[in-house]
Amino acid sequence: MTQKEIESRSLVVSTVFNGIFTAAGIWVFAATRIQALFLDCFFSFIALLSTIMATLISKTSKKTTIAYPEGLYFLEPLYAILKSALVLSLLVFSVIATAIPAYQYFAYGIGNEMNIAPVLPYTIIMVFLCFSLGFYNMWQNKKINNISTMLAAESKSNIVDGLQSAGIGLAVILLSFVDKTSSLGFLHYTGDFFITFILVLISLKMPLKILVSAFKELTGGISDDEIIKQHINAIIDAHLNIIVPEKRCDIFKVGMHINIRVLLPNSIGHNIIDELKTSREKIIHDLQLYYDSIKLNFVF
Repeated sequence: MTQKEIESRSLVVSTVFNGIFTAAGIWVFAATRIQALFLDCFFSFIALLSTIMATLISKTSKKTTIAYPEGLYFLEPLYAILKSALVLSLLVFSVIATAIPAYQYFAYGIGNEMNIAPVLPYTIIMVFLCFSLGFYNMWQNKKINNISTMLAAESKSNIVDGLQSAGIGLAVILLSFVDKTSSLGFLHYTGDFFITFILVLISLKMPLKILVSAFKELTGGISDDEIIKQHINAIIDAHLNIIVPEKRCDIFKVGMHINIRVLLPNSIGHNIIDELKTSREKIIHDLQLYYDSIKLNFVF
């Protein structure tokens, strides 16, 4: 099974699970009207739409055109950027949406008590399923040498979804011990805001990290994936260290396509040019055992 086939299969599995998450989230939000659950539900809905789109991109990104002879791999980091931006927008919107009723309660004493009865069973199931799906996507990506930008985005999205559900469940458990007449009784009316705010703080790092990494891929920056860089450098060094000990290897990753540029010193002798050509063919052969789409150039 090729790397693309493994990626596509994982995205199909993610689509099915995200459909289940969305349906469950709609049901429990309709029953409770807790804004933090709306965040969790809408997050799952975004994940459902995005995995459908990701599956389509996975099937088309390797196709070449006259304008893009190396393939449409740029669609993969573009997808990750758009999804991360959408998730960040949703997180900000959720804080604002819950802050308004919290302000009304503190300013005017107007508010509705949170209905937490159906929440705990829902969150326990969601935490288990979200983390299971997240680790499944990580495992599938590891099988293909962590080359998939889209599976990396999906796995982190699953973990964020699971953290949100876990946070909601923990907050509900704690809230059940709070007496409505105590000094913390206001949490029964404003707890939605505090839960959402804490969840957003916890969740911000992952989409921001994916956004920065995908933007670097899309704009032609040198890859910051240390695992891939170390693996590729080890293969190149095994073939070139004796011939050219002094060199620099720049690795550019765009989705599942890797472009490698080996900078050689100007003082290199013409007598080893043929040897370098042979080494280049061997390096490409070894790299293709791990990566489906590879381009390697020597630069003098």
